[in-house]
Amino acid sequence: MLSFNAVHTLTDCLVAADADAEHLGWGQPPTLLLVHDWLLTSARPGRRRAMHSLEFPLHPEDLLRDPAGLPALLHRLAGSLHHRAAPTPYQKTLDTMIDQARATAPDARLLAWAACYHDIHTSDGEPRQVHRVDAVDVDGRLYQLTRLRGEDHPLVRVDDIPEPADIPATHPGLVALLAATTGHTPTGRPGGAS
Repeated sequence: MLSFNAVHTLTDCLVAADADAEHLGWGQPPTLLLVHDWLLTSARPGRRRAMHSLEFPLHPEDLLRDPAGLPALLHRLAGSLHHRAAPTPYQKTLDTMIDQARATAPDARLLAWAACYHDIHTSDGEPRQVHRVDAVDVDGRLYQLTRLRGEDHPLVRVDDIPEPADIPATHPGLVALLAATTGHTPTGRPGGAS
């Protein structure tokens, strides 16, 4: 179970991802982020951890311009990451990312998946462009960041138990991604998929 500090740090990490997306400009294709943490020092009694998000690269054919296709893409990606007899290109990418993270921090943990994308929001009856960051952590907590175009800061919402009416369309796919990668051991290694 993630601590209060870990939830706060994860929220800050997602706010930073939103700021990066704002800096890149509007109209970018969706981006997927894999969030992990690692122990800063094992000598300290508090055992503080650092957190970082990594962009999970998508194949050019999977890059979407229409956010309506993002939920289906998340499910396809989760399916390709489930253990199979022959590793998929996405499994190989995930293995490489995990290997690199654990090369510098053997205790690195996968904490969350996030989707960053642009959408249309109806605010006061007027359709407006928004940038969204939706994420799900290992405890099933839902994070939603929404930045209206022209606003300086996103609206941040963190739900331990999300209301069904407030769940974004990306939520089931992010949950599927998390299920496909929780406890992930790279393929072809002891304990991993073969």
